[in-house]
Amino acid sequence: MKKKLFVLLSLFCILIVVSFLTIKKVKSVAEPAPEKVEKRKEISAPKEVVAEKKETTPEKKTVFDEAQVVTKEVHPKVTLTGTELSEDALPIGTVVKVKPVQGQDQWVEIISDPKKGFIEKDILEPREIHIEQREEKRKPTLTQEAFKENLDKDLQEFVKEKGGDISIYAEAVDQSFSYSYNGDKINRTASSIKLPFITYLMTLIDEKKIDLNTQLTYTANFKLDGTGIIQFEPVGGQYSVGKLAELVIRYSDNIAYVMLLNYVGEQEFINYLGRLDSASPNNRAFSSPRILTKAMNYVYTHQDKSKNINTLYNWLQQSIFDDGVAVGLPGVDVAHKTGWMPMYAVSNDIALVKDTKKPYFVTIMTGGYDESYSEKSIGDIAKIVDNQLLQLK
Repeated sequence: MKKKLFVLLSLFCILIVVSFLTIKKVKSVAEPAPEKVEKRKEISAPKEVVAEKKETTPEKKTVFDEAQVVTKEVHPKVTLTGTELSEDALPIGTVVKVKPVQGQDQWVEIISDPKKGFIEKDILEPREIHIEQREEKRKPTLTQEAFKENLDKDLQEFVKEKGGDISIYAEAVDQSFSYSYNGDKINRTASSIKLPFITYLMTLIDEKKIDLNTQLTYTANFKLDGTGIIQFEPVGGQYSVGKLAELVIRYSDNIAYVMLLNYVGEQEFINYLGRLDSASPNNRAFSSPRILTKAMNYVYTHQDKSKNINTLYNWLQQSIFDDGVAVGLPGVDVAHKTGWMPMYAVSNDIALVKDTKKPYFVTIMTGGYDESYSEKSIGDIAKIVDNQLLQLK
C-alpha cells in the first residue's frame, strides 16, 4: 500500500513539472524577449541618422549660382558659331555672372548689358574664394603712422620696379583716415573728369535748371572718335539729357559728353570745379586725385537725398568697362569711373571701395606706362593700397 502511494505521488510531481515547463515555453513563443526588442530599435536608428544627414548636406554650387572671377585675360567670342572675338579683353580679376549655353558644356555666356559674349568655363573660379582670401588679410593692428609708413614704402618699391608716375589719394567714407601719395599733384584727367561733370549736371537737374527729358540733336560738329556708341549712329539723331548722361558714365561716350558740355556751358562747369575745391585748375583737362575724390564723395553722401544722384550712383556700378580698381580687388564691390588717354600714356580711376567694415574712396592717377600696362597699373596699385588698409586700426 505504501509503495502504491509513493508511486502515485511521484507521478503527480512529474505532471506538475511538465505542465510548468510547457506553459513557460508557450509564453516565450508568444512574447518576444526584451533583449530582442532592443535589438530591433538599434537596427532602425541608423536609418533616421542617414535621413537627417541628407537633409542638412548643402548642394554643391555651380558657376551659374554665384559670381565668378576671370583667372586669365581673354577676348570673349562674339558668337559661338563664328570666330570673331570681342575687341575688349576681360582682364584677370574681372567679376562676371554667367549663364549656361544649350548644348555646350565648356562654354558659358556672360550676363551683361550690352552683351559681352562667350567664354570658356574653365577660366572661371568662384568669387567667394577671393572674398575669403581678402578677409584673411584683415588684421587691424597698424596705427595711422605705421600704415602711412608701410604704404609709402610699398608704393616707392612699386615705382622703383615699374617706373612711371603715380599719384594717389584715399580717405575713409567716415573721415576716420586719409592718405596722400602725391595726392595734390595736378595730372591730366582724361575721362575721369566725366564723373564730376555728370555730378554737376545732376545738381542742376535737382535745382530744376535743366530737365532730364530735354532733347538734344547730334550734329556733325560733335563727331568724335574714341569711346562711346553715338559715333556709330547717324548724324541728326536726338537724345534726351538723361540718356546722354547715362552714356557718359556707363559707356564713357565722348560725343554724349561734348553735347552735354556744350548745352550746360564749359565755363560754368569749370566754375563748379572751383567751388568743389578752391585749388582746382581753371580748366577741365587737369586735376588732382584729392579734388577728383570729392566728386565721388559727393555722389556717395547724396545718393539717399537725391533721386538723380542715386541714378548716377547706380550707373557707376554698371560700367561696361572691366578695368581699374575693380579688377585689382575682385574680393570686394567697387563703384568707379576710369579715364584713359593712350596718346599721353595716362590712366586714372576714381573709386568707392565698398568694404563691409571700412568703406573708402581712392583715386589713382598714373602716367608713363605703355599701352600694354597703363590700365593694368591701376589694379596693381589698388591692391597695394587695399592690403595696407586692411591692417589699419
